[in-house]
Formats: sequence, structure tokens, C-alpha cells
Amino acid sequence: MNMICLKGGRILDVAGKRIFEGDVIIEKGLIREVREPGQDLPGGAEIIDVSGAYIAPGFIDAHIHIESSMLPPLEFSRAAVPCGTTAVVVDPHEITNVFGTRAIDLFLQQADIVPMDMYVGIPSCVPATSLEHSGAEITVDDVLHYMGDKRVYGLAEMMNFPGIIYGDASARAKVDAVFDAGKLVDGHCPGLRGDDLLAYVSNGRKDGVVRIMNDHETTEVDEAMEKLGAGMHLAIRYGSAEKNLNTLLPGLIKEKADLSRCMLCSDDVSVAELSRDGHVDRIIRRARDIFMETAGLDSEAAAIEALAMATINPSRFLEPFYDYHQVPHTGEVAAGFKANLVVLSSLEDLRADRVIRNGVVVAENGRLCSDPGPFDYSGFLKSVNVGKKIEASDFRIEVPGGRDEVMVNVIEAVPHSLITRKAVVSFAVRAGQLSAQPEKDLAKIAVFERHHGTGSRQVAFVRGLGITKNAIASTVAHDSHNLIVAGVDDTAMARAANYLIEHGGGMVVVRDDDVVYFPLQIGGLMSTMDRERVVEQYKSVVAASKMLGMKRENIFMTLS
Repeated sequence: MNMICLKGGRILDVAGKRIFEGDVIIEKGLIREVREPGQDLPGGAEIIDVSGAYIAPGFIDAHIHIESSMLPPLEFSRAAVPCGTTAVVVDPHEITNVFGTRAIDLFLQQADIVPMDMYVGIPSCVPATSLEHSGAEITVDDVLHYMGDKRVYGLAEMMNFPGIIYGDASARAKVDAVFDAGKLVDGHCPGLRGDDLLAYVSNGRKDGVVRIMNDHETTEVDEAMEKLGAGMHLAIRYGSAEKNLNTLLPGLIKEKADLSRCMLCSDDVSVAELSRDGHVDRIIRRARDIFMETAGLDSEAAAIEALAMATINPSRFLEPFYDYHQVPHTGEVAAGFKANLVVLSSLEDLRADRVIRNGVVVAENGRLCSDPGPFDYSGFLKSVNVGKKIEASDFRIEVPGGRDEVMVNVIEAVPHSLITRKAVVSFAVRAGQLSAQPEKDLAKIAVFERHHGTGSRQVAFVRGLGITKNAIASTVAHDSHNLIVAGVDDTAMARAANYLIEHGGGMVVVRDDDVVYFPLQIGGLMSTMDRERVVEQYKSVVAASKMLGMKRENIFMTLS
């Protein structure tokens, strides 16, 4: 049937910031009309009675790395869509650092079959740094190759902000190529201010033209105000690790900022939080509470303000992309807009009863209406290529010259931070080498190049992990995702590393004679299992790591 009618709903007008009663008539994927209640409905339409419920635009995640959920897009959508997510703005940066353009093609293939709009950005920084070995490189020609694709919104976050400011030719060329083509350029510029910000936004020209259009790395209110003043959009992050919304939104409200260019995003969300709390809906709930607490709004007004940041605001940011391909806009319950809608029974819990995408009901009561089916990942398995079997001797740190004691540079892990510190520690030399000292919380840490089989490796010491015995290993190691191993026993470290090589990647804990393994078969980053099993196995490997004395709530997140 081509036409459906949502009858008797309370329509959330995120543009006019009001709620009114009406019927929504949907035809061929578009909102044909929004009528006052009581009028005759079109003959032949399928009537869905939503009396007393709210009709909102579908929720949009303005910036996300789906790989961080450790689920591929298909399985991710099974969790996100029933929560009201109808669109995601995706940067496949992580998997592209492993597989290059093959990874982009994988995400584009899944964009065709997931029951949500999946707008894919072409990663701008592969490799992310010249200081580490990545699995691939994305060139300007690669970027241009994808610009005509209707599934591609433009260039994903330009992480190399120093390169843009100081004239890196490749970085600037990618931005110009996408901007000149008429598509969007995502930004990434933590802490950037003043002339450097103006240089970055304009791609080095300082001519007032906004070529790099948004930022999701902002952490301070005055920084946010300056970036808005420079013409950028803000994707305000509420992920599993970074929850900048808690600081930024109250501050922006107090500053009476224009929030029309502020959007909500996950950036990175764990599979556990996704399954437990939801996706964009969980961010909307938090934003709604902040509007109530800080602005003193009642629950309805606060909900509308929060919903606007996850519907009309990101949709307006995406307008150049929509216009480039001459497709309908989203983000409003209004005639002519794409029929991506969410039916909510309450503005208290803001949980979706029905989710409509392209005019079709795709989820009801927390479940998809139809399953997209299986997917063949065979071309993306067994990707860990170290080039050799790792031996205990690969972790030896030898000291020449017959010395009895040396001062050693040590990486110091900082609780709840992405930043590490440098420590200098005295080590005794035994049999010409340095060993881990678990009694002093000094473990070994090693990285092995795992993409091209070069055999390249580096071994160091780390303090602050709390490992007292055995070893752990992971292939999730941002941004290049090489094989990382930590432990206090060289033999156990070799065993952990070889286990991941043999099984295709993931996370592993070697504990005496026991091995606890969380498989991430797709590029060493994502699982082929359903999300319930992923949650279960992830919890198991984290719990096993704590049996080794780990101090961190999640040691694998610290390592990654």
C-alpha cells in the first residue's frame, strides 16, 4: 500500500517549537499532508490510530563511528532503529584504517540494506599519523571517486588540524576537493581557538568561507561559543567515554547561545550502553533533563528543544547533501518532508512505539518489523597478519654494557583520560635484560604491526594498569589498530598475541592455563555475532582481565 495515515496524533513541531493535534498522511515515502483532526481521510489509506501519542521526526545521530560498538552496521541497526534512530552520519575511519577502500565499500553495501538512512563519510585521515603503520591509505583520488555516490555525504572528520593550519598539501586538497564538489566536510579540532581556528575553518585561507563545517571535539563552553561564532555547527557528544553534553549544553543555555547549529551525536557508543540505554533517544533524554534543570522549562517544552537538536538541526546541517542529490529533506513533521517519523507514547521516557522510515513502519514495540537477513563477511576475516609466530623472546628488553641499573622511560596511564604521562623509573638489570615488576605496577606493553606482515614491533614499560600476572592482548588500538599486548610474563604475552593471530583478532585474557576470548572477526574490530552475545562475551573478557589485578573499570578501553 502506497498511503498510510497516522490518525489522532499530537504532532511535535520542532521548527515552531509547539505541539498540536493532527493527522499525518504519508504517500510514496513522503509526508503528503498534515491535517487538522476530524477531516475526512483519503480513501484506500491504511489507518494507524495513534490517538494520544506524539509524532516526532525520526532521530539523527550527527556523528558516529559504528565500529566502536563492535557491531557491523547491520547488527547495529537492529539495536538503534527500534529506539527511534532513522538516520546516522557515519565515519568508518577505524575499519578503513584496516582495509582501505574495501571497508568503505562494505559500509556502502550495508547502507543499502539497513532499515535506516546511513550517510557515509569518506575518512580523511587514513593513515591517521605517519608515526605508526596503518593497513591502508586514502588519497585525494580515492575521496573524489566516491563523491557522486548518493550514500556519501562528503569528507569525514578532518583530524589533521595542524596540517590544515600549517599547509599540509594532501589534507588541504581533500577538503577543497569535497567542498568544491558541493558536499559536506566534517571537522575535528579539539581546543582550537583564535587565528588557528579561523585558518582551520577556512582550510588555511582565512577568507571567512566556512569549508570545514562542524566539530564534535569541543569540551569548553567558551570554545563552543567561538566555534559557533566562526560559522561552524557543533555536534555535541554524549558517547560512552566522553559526555561533553553535560558541560556544554548548560553553558550554552546560560550564554543564551543560538542552538540552531547544535546537534547531538554519539561519536562512540559501546554495545553494552547501546543495549541497556538506547541510542539517540538516550541523548535526547539527557538533553531534555538539562533544559528542564538549566532553562527551567516544563517537560514538554524541554523535550521539544532536545528533539530539535536530534532532528531539524542535523537535517539543516545535511541540507547541502540533500540538495546535491535532489532528495527530500528530513527532520520535520511537515508536508514535502521525507516520512522518517517516530511515534512516542510519552515525553517522559521518550521511547519509540513505532518507527517509520521512507513511509514504511520498520520497528514496533522495541523490535524490527522485518530482519534484513545475514551478510557475507568472508572477505573481511582473518585480517591479523604479523608475518611470524610471536615468541617470548620478542618481548625481551636487553641492556648492553654490563650495567646493574638503568633509568627507564615509562608510559604512565592516567585514570579516565586519553592522555598518558611520562615517568622515569630506576630498573635493576638482571641477566642483561629488564623485566616487568608487578609488585611496583610496572608491566610490559608491546605493539606489533599487524597489517602487512612486516614483523615490526616495539616493546616498552607501562605503569598504572595494575597487572599482577599473565597477559592480555587486543586488536582494537586506535587509530591504526595494530596488535597490542600488555602483561608481566613474556611467555603469557606471546601466547595472548598468537591466540589473536590464529583466531582473527579481538580481545583475549591469558590467565595461567585459561584463555578468555572475545572474538572480533571483522577486521579485528567488529563481531559477527548478535549483539546479545557480543555484550555477554565483552563482559566476560573485561571481568577476566580484573582477575589479573587490573585497576581500570575497562582495561581494554584504556589500551585502545
